[in-house]
Amino acid sequence: MQQKPIQIKGQFLEDSVKIGQQIHYGLSVRHGKNQEIFFPSVNQNFGAFQAVERTYFPTKTDATGSIDSAVYTFQLFRIENQHSLAIPVYLMQEADCTKIFPAKDHIFLKRLIPHPEKINVDSLYQHVPIAPLQPKTDLKNVVIWGLGLLILTGLIYWFLGTSLKKWFKLYVLWRKNADFRRTFQRFTRNIENNQIGLQNLERAFSLWKKYIESLTSKPFTTFTTKEMVDTLANKKLAKALHELDSAIYGGNFSGKTTESVNMLVEIANSIYQEERIIISQEIKKS
Repeated sequence: MQQKPIQIKGQFLEDSVKIGQQIHYGLSVRHGKNQEIFFPSVNQNFGAFQAVERTYFPTKTDATGSIDSAVYTFQLFRIENQHSLAIPVYLMQEADCTKIFPAKDHIFLKRLIPHPEKINVDSLYQHVPIAPLQPKTDLKNVVIWGLGLLILTGLIYWFLGTSLKKWFKLYVLWRKNADFRRTFQRFTRNIENNQIGLQNLERAFSLWKKYIESLTSKPFTTFTTKEMVDTLANKKLAKALHELDSAIYGGNFSGKTTESVNMLVEIANSIYQEERIIISQEIKKS
């Protein structure tokens, strides 16, 4: 039985395209049931068109033959006004494959500027705002300014270095005292005869010892009660420490416990003031 002639049709699914926009090309072939048809892959050369993908549809067969179809997706980046394309199919035969082309179809380039040839480029340059050029930094001036600043800093340190160190030391001393008072007050705000209150009391006492240690440079955190009393030579301290030990370790909380806490603050403040006086006198001498 003689095969019917192959009918092939290829056409763009859009009338026009912008640069870089995706366009679609439909290709369909009607052929005999026993004929094998192959469509080109997207890896082939399609001229001005860059292939993105190929969507192949299943073969449809009826009494008159078979239909194969596919849609190719392309992108176009050339600026000619019109482009044409005809994608062939391959018919498998005994000896080789026969390439069969459809009629060429055309697509037009859609320009964002209708008549670019009429644009006066010189007039565009005149309307483009040009930012003023910043003066180039002279490396020589940078070096001179840098050396001058270094010398000035050295002179300031030469004449005022010792005093600046003392002032900074005074500032650090004040800052530590402010931090201590704030944290100590937070711990002692809720001292009561219960577990949480006694824990806060223990934290406050531990904080006080660390702060006194930073002021005197002596290991108060490891001292016994007697060693602390002997070091500070404060008669009231012995009674205050006894009350605190009795409350913390023995649970004997009383009104005198609050008085002892206030005594710790007074002692810490007294040592702080003494250190401030010493540093201030050193500043006057320098």
